Amino acid sequence: MEFSEITLNSKYLFDHYIKRHKPRISELTFTNFFAWRYYYRFRYAVISDLLCVIAAPAKGRPFAMMPLGDVNGRNFEEAYKAIRSYFAERGWELCFSRITKDELAYFRDKVTNEDSIVFDRDNSDYVYLTKDLVELKGKKYDGKRNHINRFRKEHTFEYVPLECGLLDECVRIMEEWCRERDCSCMEGDYCERNANLELLRHFRTLGCKGALIKVDGEFEAFTVGEMLNEDTAVIHIEKAKSSINGLYAIINQQFAQNEWSGTTYINREQDLGLEGMRKAKLSYHPVMLAEKFNVYPV
Repeated sequence: MEFSEITLNSKYLFDHYIKRHKPRISELTFTNFFAWRYYYRFRYAVISDLLCVIAAPAKGRPFAMMPLGDVNGRNFEEAYKAIRSYFAERGWELCFSRITKDELAYFRDKVTNEDSIVFDRDNSDYVYLTKDLVELKGKKYDGKRNHINRFRKEHTFEYVPLECGLLDECVRIMEEWCRERDCSCMEGDYCERNANLELLRHFRTLGCKGALIKVDGEFEAFTVGEMLNEDTAVIHIEKAKSSINGLYAIINQQFAQNEWSGTTYINREQDLGLEGMRKAKLSYHPVMLAEKFNVYPV
């Protein structure tokens, strides 16, 4: 079975199968696969009319994603056997990752006990009601409203939809954000910077939406997202100058209001097990977690 590298020319194929799969988790956009293709070393093949994606990161264990498309028992079994052979030929332990709770049914006869199915809290997505992020109503959002009110008192700001002529401003903000945190982007390291820059370089082709916030005349924050499915948007990037109090709160609220008010939900991706990120995402009171699991078949 021949597996291919992901390129921009893969977009039509990925979009076709992902749409048929009705995705609920943030990984399942072509944008995500493309932006992270170097870190995860993704390869793909179409097997029994299902899109099969395998990852072999330099510093992590290889894994397969759920076969994507109109999945049924027959075509899943054919795809599963091909993926299992691919792993066996390379001496890799078979692992399926980013499997949703609904998809676990396909693996029940592949595992001997529940210990072979592991809840992946760190990669589970935070899903919010769009209305909540726009309106920030109720006592639970008092802190967010206070941050925004203070920001509005201390600064003038302008919401600016992202166009290609403004991509350099996003790159500058991204680079400044990384310098503050001494981003490590050695080969094989998890590197958000490189993935985000890949997205920005190909922003028009990938078909995302974005916005910047101009604070006191200078661009200081930007964000990028796209539709994940018919009723859910997913936010891929949100970067702001951390020294400006309330800037993250304002770009979050403004992007939801201006671009995604027609959606029911907004998926703001995972926290990767980082304490600060988990606290920040929980502070917006998600309506649910899009739970993901790792499966280790026998």
